[in-house]
Amino acid sequence: MKKIVGLALCFIFSITVVFAQQNTVANLIAEGVKLHDRGDYSGAIEKYKQALKIDKNSQQANYELASTYYAYKKYDESLTYCNKVIAANKGYVDQAYILKGSILDESGKHTQALKTYKEGIKKYTNNSLLYYNLALTAFNLKEYKDADNALMKGLKINPSHASSHLLLGYSMSVQGNRIKSILALGNFLMLEPTGKRAESALALYEDELNKHVKNNDSSGVNITVPFSKKDEEFSSADLMLSLMQSSNYNEANKGKSKYELLAENMKSLFSMLGELKKENKGFWWDFYVGFYNALNDAGHTETFCYYINQAKKDNLVYTWLQDNNKKYMDFSNWYIAYKRN
Repeated sequence: MKKIVGLALCFIFSITVVFAQQNTVANLIAEGVKLHDRGDYSGAIEKYKQALKIDKNSQQANYELASTYYAYKKYDESLTYCNKVIAANKGYVDQAYILKGSILDESGKHTQALKTYKEGIKKYTNNSLLYYNLALTAFNLKEYKDADNALMKGLKINPSHASSHLLLGYSMSVQGNRIKSILALGNFLMLEPTGKRAESALALYEDELNKHVKNNDSSGVNITVPFSKKDEEFSSADLMLSLMQSSNYNEANKGKSKYELLAENMKSLFSMLGELKKENKGFWWDFYVGFYNALNDAGHTETFCYYINQAKKDNLVYTWLQDNNKKYMDFSNWYIAYKRN
C-alpha cells in the first residue's frame, strides 16, 4: 500500500513539474513577444532562449526567435531557427516556410524563395499566405503566369485576402487585361477602402476605367480599343465599357456627379458580364463575374460605387454614405452572407 501511495505521489509530482515548466515557457514566450512588439529585439531573443533552456523542443520559441531575428535583420540566424521548426515538423511549420521564403526573397535569392514556398504548399495546400507570398515573388520576377495562378488558388481558399485581390489587379493591369484588373481592384477596394494602398488602387482603378477614352475640346471624345488575344473573352465588355465611359461627356450627363455616372456604367457592365457568363467558364467568370452579377442583382451597385471611393476623401462620398446608412448596412450584410464559388 505504501509503495502504491509513493508511486501515486511521484506521478502527481511529475505532472505538477511538467505543468509548471509549460507555464514558465509560455510566460517567457509571452514576455518575449511583448518585447518584440516594443522593438526590443535583443530582450525578446533572451526570453525565447530562456524558454528553450527549459524546453528545447518548444517550436513556438524557435519560431518566435526566427521572427525576431528577421525583424532584427539578422537573416542567417533567422534561417537557422526557421529550418529547426521545419525539420521538427511539429508546429508553426507553415509559418516558418513563409518566413524562410521572405528572408530568401529579401536576400536576393528569389529562385530559392520560390522553391521554399512551393515546398510549403505541398504540405499545406490550404494556406493562402503561402500562395500569396509565392505570387509576390513571381510577380516581382515578372513571371506573371505563375503569380496569377498562385493568387487565384489562394483566393479560392480565402476570398477576403485583400492583398491578393490588389496584387492580381496590378498583375492584370501590367499585362493589359483591363476588365480583369477592374474586377480585382474593385474587390480590393471593398475590403480596404481607405489608406495609402486604397489611394493607389483607386487611382489605378480610375485609370483602367478611362484607359481608352480621351476627351478633347476641339475634336470631341476619342475611343481607342486595341484588340488583345490575351483577354479575348472580355473584349466585348472592354469595348462596351469604353463606349459607356465616353457617354459620360454627353450633354444629357452634364448635371450628374462622377459617382452617379460610375454607378450607371457599373450596373450596365455587371449586367452584361452576367449575360456573358452564361457562355463562359473559369476562375474569372465564376469567382469575380458571378460575384459582381449577384451584387448587381441584389441592388447594391450604387452603394458599392460610393463605398470604394472613400480614399478620395470627397465630401460627396461621405455625405452619400451618411445619408444612405441603411443601404450601406444592407450591402454589408449581403457581402457577409455571400458564398463565393
